Amino acid sequence: MPDVQRAKGTRRPSIRHRWRRMLGWTALVLDHLKPVRVSLLVLAVVAVVAIAVDQAAELFLIALWTDPNRARYLALLATSALTGLSIWHAARNAYRLRYPRWPSLQDERAAVLRDWLPRLLGASVPLLVCLGYVLALTKLSHGPCGITDQCMQRSWRALGLLAESAALVVFFIMRRRVWHVLSRRVAGISEPCLRPREEKRVWRVRDLGQRAMATYAIVITLNVLATVLIALKPELLDGIGPLAILLIAEAFLCYNGGLLCMAGDRRGLPLLTILLLVSASLHALHLNDNHKVRQYPAMSTHVHPERQPADTRPTFDAYVDTWLTDRCAERSPCPVILVASEGGGIRGAAWTSEVLSRLTVVTQQGQPVAGEPLFARHLLATSGVSGGGLGLAVYTASLASPQPVDISMLEPRSRRMLSHDFLAPTLANAFFVDFTQRWLPGAWMDDRSRALTRAWEAAANQEGMPAFAQPFSALYEQAGTSPTLPALFLNSTTVAEGKRFIQHPFQPLATPQRQPWTAGLDGSSWLDPRVPLSEVVLNSARFTYVSPAGTLEANLANPPVPDRLQLVDGGYFENSGATTLLEVMHLLRGKAKARGIPLRFIVIHISNDPLMTDFIDQHDAHHPLPFYSTVCLGAPGHIRSHVSGEATAPLYALLDTRSARGEYARVQLLNALRPDAAHPENGDILWHFRLCPGDYPIPMGWTISGPVFNELSRQLERFPLEAMGDALRAQLVPAK
Repeated sequence: MPDVQRAKGTRRPSIRHRWRRMLGWTALVLDHLKPVRVSLLVLAVVAVVAIAVDQAAELFLIALWTDPNRARYLALLATSALTGLSIWHAARNAYRLRYPRWPSLQDERAAVLRDWLPRLLGASVPLLVCLGYVLALTKLSHGPCGITDQCMQRSWRALGLLAESAALVVFFIMRRRVWHVLSRRVAGISEPCLRPREEKRVWRVRDLGQRAMATYAIVITLNVLATVLIALKPELLDGIGPLAILLIAEAFLCYNGGLLCMAGDRRGLPLLTILLLVSASLHALHLNDNHKVRQYPAMSTHVHPERQPADTRPTFDAYVDTWLTDRCAERSPCPVILVASEGGGIRGAAWTSEVLSRLTVVTQQGQPVAGEPLFARHLLATSGVSGGGLGLAVYTASLASPQPVDISMLEPRSRRMLSHDFLAPTLANAFFVDFTQRWLPGAWMDDRSRALTRAWEAAANQEGMPAFAQPFSALYEQAGTSPTLPALFLNSTTVAEGKRFIQHPFQPLATPQRQPWTAGLDGSSWLDPRVPLSEVVLNSARFTYVSPAGTLEANLANPPVPDRLQLVDGGYFENSGATTLLEVMHLLRGKAKARGIPLRFIVIHISNDPLMTDFIDQHDAHHPLPFYSTVCLGAPGHIRSHVSGEATAPLYALLDTRSARGEYARVQLLNALRPDAAHPENGDILWHFRLCPGDYPIPMGWTISGPVFNELSRQLERFPLEAMGDALRAQLVPAK
């Protein structure tokens, strides 16, 4: 019998007992994650962005590979170290506090977890940056050594992050021991505990000690000062780098968020939930809307606009009549260049400016360089969306520069302007100024969209292009007597109506007798005549969440209906810009026909999506329309082969119809052009400048690097530019 009892006593635990033990340990670990939940959430978001967001890959490549500036790399190391220290210190303080609701936080079995979790969280920051960089490298088709000459020279940058992570772990472990040795040798230094678990637990936050409270006071003060600085001068952050801004914001968020959690958890108050409810309530009631569309240069995004002055803008009819009279004298047919440029963030802007600048140069060869460039002289109108609109605005502002136009400088000037870091000021405002505004009743500060436009204006001013900060219509003050600039049509989308919102520098084209826009609103009926060019570009480029939807209030003497709109990115309706350009073509044909002037349209379509299919490749090969496009190596289009579930299928359909509308608009533009089978030299022309998947990933955000410009230039060389320039000169130069 004793042998039987002994056998029973040594029997393995039952399955139920093991499950209870496992659940007990799981509950213990989960309780230990609650005090540091803000840091865990922030790090989880960072990990998802580093792994799954393609736009973030370029940020890692710029910071760790393509940027030759060592000062910015050292700034990245410093900010990642400070963020790691902040997360570690916040977590260590969180575990020193006693929580009545979570007595398991005092369990000795989890002492190792309380010792090591803050250390691992702090050391994970540089590791996540290194992970994002490694994943970005895997997206390069030819590896990193194919994109820069300094292949081996910069390989140590990733190793620097790994060394920094290891150094943080060593610091977290050894600092107590070093302090312990000093306390024995230097009088007046108190002897510390050798392990975090041995520190005294406290019931109140202020009992953490003078040094801890002083640190919290310093961090809060620095947070406030940073918010004020960013609110006043966001453009000063150009050059710091988006990753450094994100790391600084992460440090403040984790440290101050940890303090709020400690104060709330100690008293059983869900402070974070309360703050989220307050923010959601203010947003739902529109009590803190600081996303107003700026109607004049001095206006802020948090104030209501003043009454609009008398409309002194030129009319589109006067502009076209003067243009036709000046350019089409004794020309039959009269060549008219039109440009449509698709959205695509900074890559759309860069590709558009590269194409137009290069065409301007090759068309001018053999012609007098003084005066108005030949290509620009016959460029009547352009239609842009989002980043493509920014590229068109950069090209137009370059032509409007107070200094005489040097066509050889158009391309390098636009490169320098677009090479500025527009993302860092925008992110800084989002995480400091806009984040603060979300908890305040009333609108008090400019939003992140204003930070973006200020960055554009500052970069343009450095390149001698003050037009970005000036009224849009001021570029066309002489349009009725001497038109020297192409008419800019920039497309936005209205939220409630879901229609195009066409912005242009003229008085409203839509009248009771004429409605040129199908499913579109004439922006001049709502916008102040003094609206800055930068704001017009922004309204077309209010990319999802990066730039918020803008609230437009029409303060005319006889306001239109509705008198308030919300504007988002023009790509929501369709991303090609072809719909608006097609409608402008109809207007031009009507005006020219009334005057008996035959027109020959030379349409240049600039697409910016490396994955799109080519609408020219797919049309009838026997179509007599002269056209040109390049063929991408391989199949650039990507077609989903899987079937979506019932939860995601509606979302995919809503998003994918945007691309389909763009394809439909491009085909309609193609079909609207008129070939001349008998005299092909008199028929319309369509040139499609498309991007292809290249050797280097081309980003869609608001920051760009040198290798991207090199890739764009390499792709542009695939086009027979010299032959295209010859063809344009033959059309544009009058026969003697």
